[in-house]
Amino acid sequence: MNITPTIIKLLSVTLLLSAPHLLSAKDASGQHNTMGLGNNTCNAFVHEYDAHGAYYLSWLAGYMTAYNVYEEDTYSILGDSKDVAQLQTWLLDYCKLNGEQTFEHAVVNLMRNLKYFRLRTKN
Repeated sequence: MNITPTIIKLLSVTLLLSAPHLLSAKDASGQHNTMGLGNNTCNAFVHEYDAHGAYYLSWLAGYMTAYNVYEEDTYSILGDSKDVAQLQTWLLDYCKLNGEQTFEHAVVNLMRNLKYFRLRTKN
């Protein structure tokens, strides 16, 4: 699945614009507990993707569902797009470039990009 140059530019711009904003609540010291596959490195995600990609995508789906539940003014973080292949490609590309970061960190950056295209209400 190829992402067009226009999509890449758009995602890059939205990442830069959203960098100051955090997507998740944290405790008083700015920490939160990450559970499951989110703790794995991006390198692990890339290397395990062919055999275990469905587990990572399931973790992503849970993260996105929680975002939909707890983020104000959000019905669906996916927006009008239902193309999971684009999300997979984005995460794989990001993780290939940022191997030591956690999978959760990659997902948070993906969510920052998606936030501006979210559905605010059910159609």
